[in-house]
Amino acid sequence: MRFSLHSPAFSAAQVTQRAVTAEEFGFYGLFFADGHLLNLDPFQAMTVGASSTTQLHFGIAATTMAYRDPTALACSAASANEFAQGRVMLGLGTGDGSTYRLGRKATKLVDFAAGLHTIRTLLQGHAIEVPRGKEGSGTVALTVGQLPVPIYVAAVGPRSLRVAGRYADGIILATGFDLDVLEWARAQIEAGAKDGGRTLSDIDIMLAGMICVDHDGPRARNHVRGRIANRAHHNFRFTLETVRAEERAGVKTFMDAFDISKPMEQRSDPALITDYLLQRFAIAGTPLECAARIRTLSEAGISHVLLTPPDSNFDEVVDLWGRKVIPAC
Repeated sequence: MRFSLHSPAFSAAQVTQRAVTAEEFGFYGLFFADGHLLNLDPFQAMTVGASSTTQLHFGIAATTMAYRDPTALACSAASANEFAQGRVMLGLGTGDGSTYRLGRKATKLVDFAAGLHTIRTLLQGHAIEVPRGKEGSGTVALTVGQLPVPIYVAAVGPRSLRVAGRYADGIILATGFDLDVLEWARAQIEAGAKDGGRTLSDIDIMLAGMICVDHDGPRARNHVRGRIANRAHHNFRFTLETVRAEERAGVKTFMDAFDISKPMEQRSDPALITDYLLQRFAIAGTPLECAARIRTLSEAGISHVLLTPPDSNFDEVVDLWGRKVIPAC
């Protein structure tokens, strides 16, 4: 199993410390958030982290086309990959909280697919066609940076999963850790892969969710409740078809009370985070409980997980995960 971490970037010192720690514990990658105006620029954060490590991979989970042109994203990714000596992954999504918070809208899926095609073409070292006004059109290629750069797409809804299956090298599958939902998502991804002349085996499916590990299991689960609210809300804006019938009333109550205008961990009353939501979107408990959940995912064919610890005790959770959970998996 490959373990990657998802982290905000607030300072160069924090980026360096978390990168060095992740590499020492044997994590595969460190993905930075792109919380526009709230976090440091993730492309620069990847470069800083890479300068202090030799094996750790770096990614973004996830940036958007709401603020950056696809050609600019491709150039930034190739540049960061040059500085990191080939250890960069570009994570893309249509847009979430940081997009809405500034009054922007998520990228329409048709435009997102077109942008993905442009970025993938450039990052694979091929030219794209561009309009030249009265002169008709011409071609341009990316001539700097290290290529290729893998593209990972953060997706949860059925249409976005199919688009990701067609264009992405990997999926940041933020639907949680429920195995029934995983099978549903695999079907959507496979359909998109077929449209692109590929197979499901061509795509790295990276399950993404929250973690909290503590020697006191109930304390770990209570601690993570507030942090999973945003992830759950983002999922259920797209579809409720993945929610079991007996859980839908609780999910609807949670959705009605969610307030996206508030800070991340204050957007929902923790009392509205049902046990179903907790189990689906988080791995939380003692080291042995967390390791058991990971082994179940491994048996289901998952080989890569992206883990988001709570901001309030991020480093403590990573330390315990590295010392106790990874060796027990």
